[in-house]
Amino acid sequence: MNSKQVSLLGVIAAAAVALTTYTYNTAPQRFAGDRRGVAVFPDLAGKANDIATISIRDKDKTFTVERNERGFFDRDSRYPVKPELFRDLVGNAATLSFEESKTADEKRYADLGLADPEKDKSEKSGREVIIKDGKNNVLASFWVGNRENTVGGARAGQYMRFGADKQTWLVRGTTNVPAPHTAWFEINFFNMNKDALESVDFSGGGLPEIKFASAKKGEDLKLATPAPEGRKEDTNKSLRVAFMVDPLSFDEVRQPKEELKADGRKFVAKDRDGLVVTVTSVGKFEDGWMRIAVEGTNDESKKRAADLKPKMEGFEFKLIQRYSEVMGWKLEEFTEEVKS
Repeated sequence: MNSKQVSLLGVIAAAAVALTTYTYNTAPQRFAGDRRGVAVFPDLAGKANDIATISIRDKDKTFTVERNERGFFDRDSRYPVKPELFRDLVGNAATLSFEESKTADEKRYADLGLADPEKDKSEKSGREVIIKDGKNNVLASFWVGNRENTVGGARAGQYMRFGADKQTWLVRGTTNVPAPHTAWFEINFFNMNKDALESVDFSGGGLPEIKFASAKKGEDLKLATPAPEGRKEDTNKSLRVAFMVDPLSFDEVRQPKEELKADGRKFVAKDRDGLVVTVTSVGKFEDGWMRIAVEGTNDESKKRAADLKPKMEGFEFKLIQRYSEVMGWKLEEFTEEVKS
């Protein structure tokens, strides 16, 4: 672990202790539960530098964020995550204090947003968070439910339960657990807006080549391949092509699953500054999984490409469906009938 990571988490630990004390001593008095004002995780702030993983389970999936000497990563894909979200979750959890006890009846968990996601796939299900150190010791285990704005002042409160304990609680403070799990990622690589975008070419995959181009800076992307007889360019569809790289973004990320086929469907986008981005389908292009390669054609764009490559190489990305489906369009689908 580098010194910057240590020092930042040290700041979290100190701030967490101070904020918990301040909240308890200045908060308005309410009906006291038997643990009211007691810190939920009294040792967590002091062990912040020992934290190695945060696992999150909800109705959609289980997702684990790891910290090591190189930074913060998704365990499954090894893709980098936003370190500030890791630190915020830990810091917020360390400031929580008990307000009052609630129900221990599992049938009422859904009312608090704490239903078991294995049994309830609705928005009423809770999100389980488990924080562990590098030796796999559990430092905190809790379920996050609905916010409650009537306690905790500006920080508000939250319904929670802990580990396998059936008892639920209203706590002071909130723990923000990013949802969906892709909120942990920086999903936008870059923007090629109309001022920068020069061309987009589709090819491969057993489909005809289709070209689009922008004649000059500031002009929209236009269909450069001649339209079939009796048809003309559908400008809305051309605009949709431009939006595929404005920004270039993804819904999911994973480690490579299979060999990249030489004849896979792909599109190549070029900007006026010399950056070239190639997006190639993996498997069926309608499934949306792609690999992304980037290169520069001059000194400046080569520097940009070098910065982007670590975010792209060695991974497969699932593009947003409304853009990935464009990969399978034929020329007719980019055009419309000429009305007499």
